[in-house]
Amino acid sequence: MRLLVDIDILDDEALQANMAMGSLWIVIVGLLLGVLLAVFLPHEPVTLQWFLLLGAVSVAVLPVHELVHAAAFKVASGFTARIAFGFSSWMLYTTAPGTILPRERFCVVLLAPVVLVTTALFVGGVLTGWLLLGWFLAVIHLAGCTGDLGYVRIIRSESRANLVQDTERGIALFYDE
Repeated sequence: MRLLVDIDILDDEALQANMAMGSLWIVIVGLLLGVLLAVFLPHEPVTLQWFLLLGAVSVAVLPVHELVHAAAFKVASGFTARIAFGFSSWMLYTTAPGTILPRERFCVVLLAPVVLVTTALFVGGVLTGWLLLGWFLAVIHLAGCTGDLGYVRIIRSESRANLVQDTERGIALFYDE
């Protein structure tokens, strides 16, 4: 097994800047599409209560996102991964230090909350009659997923990497013949 790339997301300021820029673009596009939704579709009134609910749910969903990662790590590793949680550089994170998975399985772990939580927020908003709230909750959550999306992009861009190891500070990509 040969190490190809070792990524320390917690101390890589350039990577964090790219994540912040990605988040900004998601928010801008999401805001523009949200305005179109508001103009063309019936929706709930946007009041102070609406904004408070948006903030409260956005914060409450952060640990849910991390718990989905934890569950995905457990399933993907055959329930052998040791899970830990942390907070650093303004990021809440889940880690399974030392866990090595095939690249595609690791990408599934990364994308599980991106897909499941984002979809649940929007669908929940639609089903409860809070279309705009659901939309903006999904946009805010997706904007917070740029670290996961960035990791997937990095993993997919290193074509020789067929194994990914989770580390306490990021990921390491390996080539195993």
